[in-house]
Amino acid sequence: MKLEISELESGIKQAKLIGRLDLKGTNELDNEFAFKIGTSTSPVIVEMSEVEFIASIGMRLLVSAARAISRRGGKLIILQPQPLVREALETAGFNEIIPIFDDYDQALAALKSEPA
Repeated sequence: MKLEISELESGIKQAKLIGRLDLKGTNELDNEFAFKIGTSTSPVIVEMSEVEFIASIGMRLLVSAARAISRRGGKLIILQPQPLVREALETAGFNEIIPIFDDYDQALAALKSEPA
């Protein structure tokens, strides 16, 4: 599992995930993701176009980060999950907890419209 972090306009962070968010991938990523993303006070886009699979433990990682960011006044959204990953997230009701976008500009606009 690989994590690439970049800073976007208006202080928004983008975290690109690459690989499988199964038990092995989540364990490889857990501490780094929690430190670099979960401690953020900025809005975060988690770009998932290269995540091939997500298990419940991977969903837990995302929910934990989203809650931590929310407590600090930020917001986490998911961008461009692959169809099978999106289906798993929606089946679990994830889209009711964390917004999911397929369009980058819409995702950015949603984060910019959030009150500071």
